[in-house]
Amino acid sequence: MKMKLISLLPVFFLSSCGFSTGYLVEGDRYNSATFKNNYYTHWDNELKNAKKVDVREANGITSYKDIASIDPVAHSRYEDSDSYGANMKMNDVDDMFNYGYQSKLFDGQMVCGAQNGHPEFAYQLGRVQINSNGFSVRFEKESNDLKYFATQFKATTDNTVKCYKVGSEEFAQNDREQFHNSTVELTISLYTKNDANEIICNPFHQQVKFDNNMTNVGAHYVFLAFDLTEYNLTRLVGVSYTFTYDDELINWNKNKGIDIDYSVMLYEMFLPYTSWN
Repeated sequence: MKMKLISLLPVFFLSSCGFSTGYLVEGDRYNSATFKNNYYTHWDNELKNAKKVDVREANGITSYKDIASIDPVAHSRYEDSDSYGANMKMNDVDDMFNYGYQSKLFDGQMVCGAQNGHPEFAYQLGRVQINSNGFSVRFEKESNDLKYFATQFKATTDNTVKCYKVGSEEFAQNDREQFHNSTVELTISLYTKNDANEIICNPFHQQVKFDNNMTNVGAHYVFLAFDLTEYNLTRLVGVSYTFTYDDELINWNKNKGIDIDYSVMLYEMFLPYTSWN
């Protein structure tokens, strides 16, 4: 359970990548050294069985610097993604975002610094890792009108790849220069209630390309945001993420009979300017 932090906690806890897990999360922390053991796969039955409207193309922005197109206030007020995360985090909006494993998505931590001197696997403490089947979050309250949705994530393959070929060159396991290309077809579904109190699934689709992606923790982060004002969505009660993918490195290894995991790693989720009842 997410606990309120007292001011006497040492400063180094606040700066560590895994801060939220140690103090805010109950149960399995999904930080195994075995990649495939870290998938969070929770689905709420009422969301899984919700009525679905047609999939909408999100037409989202995939770079924080372009956020002015949907939120000029955020663009002028917050100079980088870290300041945006700290000031727009959802656990400042309502206490219901302070609890449970998913609370890691609501604490403003946009990226993890494991590749910048933190202990090995520390990045696993600061994110929710999913496979293509995804997961869902059921909220305890309902929202008012939704302005826009934003999230921060990256996508990468298991670090235990065997080999990869670029042109005529083959790269061995754990070679730090294992660059490859990926395409992720991400679907973010927003679940709302209608006048009959039925839950409706509103899926938004976005294609994201990762050029020169790395198999290790240095994979590129993507800030994805899309405008919701034209859809007049109210009474939001949940959200889910699912994805499909195409990845050069995985395709190459599968042709050699080697199975490799692929994952989307979620670091933050935002619903700016939304209140909850």
